Amino acid sequence: MIIINHPKNSAHASRWKERLEGMTVPHLIFESSDASSRLKENTNAISGAEAIDNFLDQYEKDLKGWNQDRCDMWFFDED
Repeated sequence: MIIINHPKNSAHASRWKERLEGMTVPHLIFESSDASSRLKENTNAISGAEAIDNFLDQYEKDLKGWNQDRCDMWFFDED
């Protein structure tokens, strides 16, 4: 589960929501009274919009790699 807290009127929040929905990962995004955005995922705690963007970039890359490496994507000769 990825949880993002962002300040009111954050320009990044809608883009983060779209990205996470596109990755189909469980997530919560909500406004907070904090001055900067924060992301929490398992033991990862990240602060700041740029750091969150970088985390999501890497998360998306890892997720795509995992999907490409699944065994059910490969056809094996059953002979």
